[in-house]
Amino acid sequence: ALEKRGVNVIDFHMIKGDLGELASSLIDAATIVIGTPTVLGGPHPQAVYAAYLARALRPGVKFLSIIGSYGWGGKTVEMLGDIVSTLKAEIIEPVIIKGYPTDSDFNMLDGLAQKIADAHSRVL
Repeated sequence: ALEKRGVNVIDFHMIKGDLGELASSLIDAATIVIGTPTVLGGPHPQAVYAAYLARALRPGVKFLSIIGSYGWGGKTVEMLGDIVSTLKAEIIEPVIIKGYPTDSDFNMLDGLAQKIADAHSRVL
C-alpha cells in the first residue's frame, strides 16, 4: 500500500534479519512502522528489541506508527510508545486489530498508508 503511494519501503523480518542492515535503515528512515502481534499482553520480544535499537540510535525519523494484533487484550501500543517516546517524531495513529483481520481492518491499514504518504509529501 505504501509503495503504491510512492513511499520507499524496507521490510525487516526481525527473527531472520540482519542487525547491521536494520540499524543502517533506521538511521536513514523518515518513518518507522513496527508491526507486531501481542504476546503475553505486550509486543513480541523482537519488536521490543527493534524499538530499543531505534531509541539507542536516535535516528532523525520524522514519523512513527505501530501495526499490531491481539486476541484478548494487551498493552502493545503503550509499551512500544514508552520505549520510543524519546524520539522526536510525530506519532501516526496505530492500527491494532483484534483477531483475524476483516475488510474493515484492511481499510484501516490502507488509511494508515495514506496518512504516511501524506505526511511524507508534507515534510520531505
